[in-house]
Amino acid sequence: ECSYSLGIYRFDKLATFKAMDANDVDRGRSRAACEADGVVVVGGGLAGLATAAALTRVAGVQRVTVLERSSAAAFGDEEAGAAAQLGPNGLSALRFFGGEQTLAAVRSAGTELAGMAIHPGGGAAAMLIPDCAQADTGLPQLLVRWGVLRSALADLLPEGAIVTGVGSCIAGYQLAGGGAVPVSTSGVPQGEISPLLVAADGLRSIFRPIVLSGVQNVQELGGAEAAVIGSVKDGGRTNIKAVVRQSLPHGFAANHTHAYFTPGGGLAVFAGSAGDGWTYWAVSIADEVGDMAAPLLAATSSSLRQAAQAGGLSCCDMVLRQTLTNICLSEGKDLQFVADLIGATDPSRILLQRSEEAVAVGPALSSGDGRVVLVGDAAHGMSPSYGQAANFAMEDAAVLARCLRDADSLSEALQVYGEERVARCREMAARSAERAAKAMRGEMTEDVSKWIFEWDIGQKSRE
Repeated sequence: ECSYSLGIYRFDKLATFKAMDANDVDRGRSRAACEADGVVVVGGGLAGLATAAALTRVAGVQRVTVLERSSAAAFGDEEAGAAAQLGPNGLSALRFFGGEQTLAAVRSAGTELAGMAIHPGGGAAAMLIPDCAQADTGLPQLLVRWGVLRSALADLLPEGAIVTGVGSCIAGYQLAGGGAVPVSTSGVPQGEISPLLVAADGLRSIFRPIVLSGVQNVQELGGAEAAVIGSVKDGGRTNIKAVVRQSLPHGFAANHTHAYFTPGGGLAVFAGSAGDGWTYWAVSIADEVGDMAAPLLAATSSSLRQAAQAGGLSCCDMVLRQTLTNICLSEGKDLQFVADLIGATDPSRILLQRSEEAVAVGPALSSGDGRVVLVGDAAHGMSPSYGQAANFAMEDAAVLARCLRDADSLSEALQVYGEERVARCREMAARSAERAAKAMRGEMTEDVSKWIFEWDIGQKSRE
């Protein structure tokens, strides 16, 4: 059984959240922001850190704490993770809560994309598709290392606000002292009493099924595994990805992402510069690879699926790295560049995961008692076909902070946040799923990038 000790928290964190001071409203903070003082964010990934930063810097919420399950050393590792693609909507949200300096730092750390190169195979020249984001909105699409972006978001928080090595045993919450406290399966406190728990615990969120079912602990849903499995749907693919300190070969279109699909979609490969001499690569393998698949790919898909399902998001080993290299080489010279990138990557840095998305978005993004709110993948985990996971996490953070800044009560802020985000996130999830399915069949889909990129912090619905 997990235990919790106050000793792991920063010295000035109170055991219970501070009662609202009426004078705070007179100092320019909204009543909703005052009511949220002492908020606890569960999850120190991009969504959690962005939300903590936005609540602090935009809404003026005081004493925000982030609970992160990884160790201090792992959390500080800028080489962790793979890459994030930020578009004008995500960058606009980042500028809203992080300021121009943070925006400039993130842009300089990544690669601003000029377009995508589709490699048809058979030695044919790549088809270049220009990226019009910069011309249309004034902001580019950007590929940046995940660990670097996480570090930039963490730097926006006060010293001591992030508490590492905590949260792996959280299974729900209990109401106490006028607020809520995160607890384990048996009810042991895993944090302090807070007026609001922000659930930023990722696609396999413990809190999503709790909020959608109206309960307080996954034990009421048959346990964590049953609750999580019931809230996600499998996309039928295994995705393997990493970043490596190696540039794309000479002759590849600069500042472009590169994509290759085998007939029938059994294998999809992506690569692109992620800034400062780093390259992002990803290999996606379907469970059902079809009759036209190379024998090695067909023989490997089942074992990769089992490995990913067993570990959720886990690291690769040397055997799997070599298998991936051989799969790429089996496609001939077209994927030699990806095989080289894979071969140069430390196996412990290669991430292996299933392609999953949330079964449903909403109808609400906060619990009925108003003590839990979902953000990021916990709220709307979706297919990566439009590369919008990090962007929508930034949007969530900006919108929730704006709602708390402007509302007369915490409950009003949560209601407005949910109403605004559910409609947009539902459409984005549907569009992403459609694009993923059709792309793997070689079919064209309507490109909704313009609608995605035109989002701004004041926008509430699609025109």
